[in-house]
Amino acid sequence: MNKRVLAALTAVLALAGCASSGTHDKSGQSASGQPTPSPVATPGLSASQQQFVSDMRTAFSFGSSVADGDLGDFGQQVCSDRQSGTSPAAEVSSARSAWSNTSKGDAVQMIVLAEKDICPDQLKRQTITYVVRGDSADVTYGPSGSDYTGTVPMTVTRRLGSPSYYAINAQLNGSGTVSCKLKVDGVTISSGSATGSYNIASCQIGQNLNTGSWENEN
Repeated sequence: MNKRVLAALTAVLALAGCASSGTHDKSGQSASGQPTPSPVATPGLSASQQQFVSDMRTAFSFGSSVADGDLGDFGQQVCSDRQSGTSPAAEVSSARSAWSNTSKGDAVQMIVLAEKDICPDQLKRQTITYVVRGDSADVTYGPSGSDYTGTVPMTVTRRLGSPSYYAINAQLNGSGTVSCKLKVDGVTISSGSATGSYNIASCQIGQNLNTGSWENEN
C-alpha cells in the first residue's frame, strides 16, 4: 500500500477512536461539540428545563458538583408545586434546603426563573409588602425617591418594580416597641425592630444586579 494512503487511513482511524471515547463536559456535549445521550438512569431534560439550567448557572454560578439533572428537577418541581397552589415561601424553604448557602432573595429569584422558563403560565407579577407592627410610631415607606406615610399596624402590598431600593422607617412616638418587615412575594427579605424612646425600626432591600435577587440591606 502507498505510504501516503496508509498514513491518511491511520489518521482517519485515530479520529474515529477519539469520537467514540472523547471526554464530555457537564453540559452533556463531547469535546467535539456534539450532543451526547444522557445516561439511561437519568431522564433527559426538556428544552425548557435546559434553558432553566442555563439561566441558573449564569445567575448563581453553580459549580460542577451540582448536576444539570438536579437543577432541572428542581425547576420542574417548583412548577408542579406552584400549579398545585404551594406558596413561594414553601418553595424558598426547599431551595435553601437543597443549597444551604442560598439567601431568601436568591431562592425567590430561582422560583421566578423556573416559572419564566418552564411554566410561564404560572409567572405572576411580583409584589413588595410593607409590614409594621407594635406601638404608636411615625412610619415612612416606599421605593427610592418616595416618602409615603403610614400608621401602626400597617400592611401594604404593591407591585414590585426596579427602584434602587425599598425601605421602611418606623420611629416610636415615645416609649414602646415597633417592628418592620419587607416581603417579596410574601417572603420576608428584611426585618428590623426598635425599643425605647423615639428609636427607629428600619428595613431596606436592594436588588443584586448580577442575579436579579432582592437582598437585605439592613
